Amino acid sequence: LPALSAQFEQRGWPAVRITGLLVLVGALAAAVGGIVGTAVGPAWARLLLGALSSSWNASVAAGSSSAFGDGAIRWTSLWPGAVAGFLLSMAAIVSAARRAGRQKPLTLLRGGGDAAADRPRAGRRALVVALLALVGALAVAALAGRLEGQAAVGMFFLSGMLALVGLLSLVRLLLTRGPGGRAGLKSLVGLAWRGLAHRPSRAFSIAAIVAVAEFLIVAVSAFSLSSPPRPRERSGPTGGWTSIATFAAPTAVNPADADAAAELGLSDDARQVLAGATLEPIRASAGDDASCTNLYAPARPIVLGVGPRFVARGGFRFTGHAPLPSADANPWQLLGRTGDGPIPAILDDATARWALKLGGVGARFTLPDDEGTLVEFEIVGLLEPGILQGWVIVAESDFQSVFPSRSGAAMALIDAGEEPSAAVDRAASAAWVDAGVTIQPTLDRLRSLSAVQNTFLAAFQALGTLGLLLGTAGVAAAQVQGVLERIGTFGLLGAIGFPPARLRAIVLLETCFMVGLGLAAGALAGAVTLPAHIAGGRASVPLAWIALTCGLTLLVALLAGLLATRSVARLAPRDALAARG
Repeated sequence: LPALSAQFEQRGWPAVRITGLLVLVGALAAAVGGIVGTAVGPAWARLLLGALSSSWNASVAAGSSSAFGDGAIRWTSLWPGAVAGFLLSMAAIVSAARRAGRQKPLTLLRGGGDAAADRPRAGRRALVVALLALVGALAVAALAGRLEGQAAVGMFFLSGMLALVGLLSLVRLLLTRGPGGRAGLKSLVGLAWRGLAHRPSRAFSIAAIVAVAEFLIVAVSAFSLSSPPRPRERSGPTGGWTSIATFAAPTAVNPADADAAAELGLSDDARQVLAGATLEPIRASAGDDASCTNLYAPARPIVLGVGPRFVARGGFRFTGHAPLPSADANPWQLLGRTGDGPIPAILDDATARWALKLGGVGARFTLPDDEGTLVEFEIVGLLEPGILQGWVIVAESDFQSVFPSRSGAAMALIDAGEEPSAAVDRAASAAWVDAGVTIQPTLDRLRSLSAVQNTFLAAFQALGTLGLLLGTAGVAAAQVQGVLERIGTFGLLGAIGFPPARLRAIVLLETCFMVGLGLAAGALAGAVTLPAHIAGGRASVPLAWIALTCGLTLLVALLAGLLATRSVARLAPRDALAARG
């Protein structure tokens, strides 16, 4: 199109008319792409929803696949997205066409390209931006290292974005300068760099698109949760508890008490195992599950009443809490009302902020008591994601004042201690058999809660990877255009003895350089966001996703480069030199 635009301009076509022609050509391509995408999109949506339903049933809640719908697509709901995509494409096309229409005919006949006079200035700007962005990324990362919880994650994400800007600026500087003089002509690699230097802005645009996509994939993959490496650690997501017992009917039986264990008729081995374990009965009110396994908004969350032994034991990790008398004080001691004010409560951070939409520390909310009277509560602490997700936790004394009719424990936490957890669970099941007990290992509950986040993250990873691959497929169009613009140059190389295989190798190297630089910049910037997740002990470097996305992207890029080299393979040096003249 640049050469065609130049010919029209030499014949007297004004810039407005040339711009209109280019817009019409681009509009046709955008319309065809929109129609194809609208037709194929529903099939991809059904595939993705089917995978989500299967993962949800296997890891979270069997039989709840209807939560993701039946996969039916209303075609009337597709046209707004198709129209929006077409309009966005047209905005980019109009902008590019206006720039092409305003260029001088001589510049267009030479194949366009970035102005040589502007390259030193652009290189200096890129160097300054790179230095400022990388220094800013280091400063923000240092600040994030002093923070905890969601604040640290947000600051590390900001640091990663600054690192991405800095690395892309270095890529821009590298593409702008590249090998100069005869050094760039001594190898195929040097010739490939020269090819990229012909259009550094185009090469940088491709690298930037790939880098942003890879950055988001790596950063999002870091949110994937895994089982803690030290599940017995009290400051971890299990609080050091090994199992959770829930009762069909509230019970006052405590098998940890020696006299109670003797009356239950337990064997000597069972009594000995329970004597070495810690069992903590917990009262619970009626209500809705407010954890992430509930896809519906909870209207009345379950309130748990924990006793003095639970408070004294402590455990779990807080993302925030009300002021303490000393730095090493136990935040659980904030529970327990001392006057006529609201009842202090501790919740999981995600439950408070997202499921119940209550806010952070200091937020107040009301729940009905047994009589239906609203009682005011105040959040005094927020926990990191763990087994207590979905519950409002208060002191046992406050629980009894609000729910006096709830006698006995509705659940219990079990710490096997030095005893085998399976043996402790069997003994506890025998002791609580009359209460209709169900015992679940805390790691199983943790995996179920983590599977919710991991399932949706997998969907985002799949969508991001698909977008990355589709964007890389667009490299084929850019490379074909680059080959056509330099057809005279390739003809000259063929005339002096370059075989078609070497010409194809140059185009493939150009493609690998553009995409490889983008992948490297995106992956390195995404890695900057990982320390906050890794420090929590439940995330790791997503090496599998990095390897998978980089490998697939390079494969698609190579296929795109092979498509572009088809025109090189059919190139006749005489015709190419004639086009150059």
